[in-house]
Amino acid sequence: MDKIDLILKTSKAGTMSTSVNHTVSEYMNFYIRDYALFTETEKDSPILRGIKEHPLVYITLGGNADAADRLEVIGEIEVVTDQDIIDWLAQQKGPLTVATNMVMLKVMALKVKLVEE
Repeated sequence: MDKIDLILKTSKAGTMSTSVNHTVSEYMNFYIRDYALFTETEKDSPILRGIKEHPLVYITLGGNADAADRLEVIGEIEVVTDQDIIDWLAQQKGPLTVATNMVMLKVMALKVKLVEE
């Protein structure tokens, strides 16, 4: 668990993929709260269209200078409508603001695999 916590604390950027008719993958920044991963995407992004048909995603975090090990996460994704979570995510992003053309996403892990390098 210590290695998993280290990766979650130090690795904000990773890839998120989904597959319906073809694989859609985006490089995203993730923010962690209560072991859920939060991110944002544009309202008309291919990844959002993909999760409407198939709400399971595959995320890879880590494998960088801060954490040589990486996490492979399979999770279920949902659009966030809770204003408290949206406000928290906006704070986490720093000086950037949450744009009106963006959608906040929450990923609840179903399976987590630690890949040690």
